Amino acid sequence: MINSSLNTKIFLTDSEFGELFGPGIARLVGIMNTAATDICPRCNGYCCKNIGCLFYSEYFSTCPIFDRRPRECRYHFCNEVFTAAPLTREEKDLMQQPVEDLICGSKSEIAKLFFLFPEFPLDEKGLMALGIKDEVRRIIVDFESGKLKEDEAFRMMRQLCRDDAVIPS
Repeated sequence: MINSSLNTKIFLTDSEFGELFGPGIARLVGIMNTAATDICPRCNGYCCKNIGCLFYSEYFSTCPIFDRRPRECRYHFCNEVFTAAPLTREEKDLMQQPVEDLICGSKSEIAKLFFLFPEFPLDEKGLMALGIKDEVRRIIVDFESGKLKEDEAFRMMRQLCRDDAVIPS
């Protein structure tokens, strides 16, 4: 049963993600995150650029909102990370199951977890809908021009990820 108070929240903590997806998926995503720490720095943000994340800067040492990422970010891994993660065949199948449901099965359960708001919550349309696009852009520009240190830019971006940011009904 999906927690209705969490299924419309955009920015999730680790515990909220675990409550929404269950401890099994949360554990597997944690394993994937660990594998990603070795792979992601080498790729120079390929996935972040590919999904149009406006929180991304090639000059950041890591994701500025890693502890508040939306469900879509937490469940988005490239094939290299997926292959490198020390998961059993059954665990990899479990990680792929929601994607398989979206592509060829019933969309009702996956639609409750991935709202396509509007397509990706941290792309241009998503941040516009949340009313934070210009502020995120300003923080990135100020950081990249040297006006902000990384820790200050990260703090400001995390403040934009409000607990009350929800997908409009």
